[in-house]
Amino acid sequence: MDGINLTGTRRVAAVSMFTALAVATDYAMFPLADVKLMDCIVFVAALTFGVGVGASVGALTWLIYGTVNPLGADTGPLLLLLILSEMVYVAFGYVARRLLSAGESIPARSLLWGSFGLVGAFAYDFNTIFTPYLLTGQSVSVSLAEMLPAAPFMLAHEVSDFVFFATVAPLLYVAVRKAASGRALRVEGAPSTGTLEAENVR
Repeated sequence: MDGINLTGTRRVAAVSMFTALAVATDYAMFPLADVKLMDCIVFVAALTFGVGVGASVGALTWLIYGTVNPLGADTGPLLLLLILSEMVYVAFGYVARRLLSAGESIPARSLLWGSFGLVGAFAYDFNTIFTPYLLTGQSVSVSLAEMLPAAPFMLAHEVSDFVFFATVAPLLYVAVRKAASGRALRVEGAPSTGTLEAENVR
């Protein structure tokens, strides 16, 4: 079962909506270190509307939250690394979109998506912690050792992403798809004006 393809202003609206949701939850959950809904939201954006929307949401969210951050701004190479690392969730959203089937049970889907969140969080954490040490000239062994103090934060990120991807992601996906599909059907059923273009819901 494919996702929903958007064109024109509806694509902009979807990116804006998901980005606003991701940024708002980032600030709301700031006291919870490395526990965020943003990864889940980026995943669902890519799953529902495609890689372009998902990547835009991930990049824009980090540009905003990374620049205006209570702990200080992330700039330059670090901000770029954070954005690129977030793309792992876009990739998993693409995979999940290709694997969707109409007869798939919710528990099976939740377990699969939860696994995507777990693996994605580990890949994200590894890249954002390990890579900077390598870029500063540290050896591989030293870089790996420097990751030990971050282990509790990594664990919190991975466990929370598993839970969010297994529970929140399916609910958000169903809600967004229903809202988008309902809007498309209303547009398709409206009198033709010659300028209104309906969404392609497959």
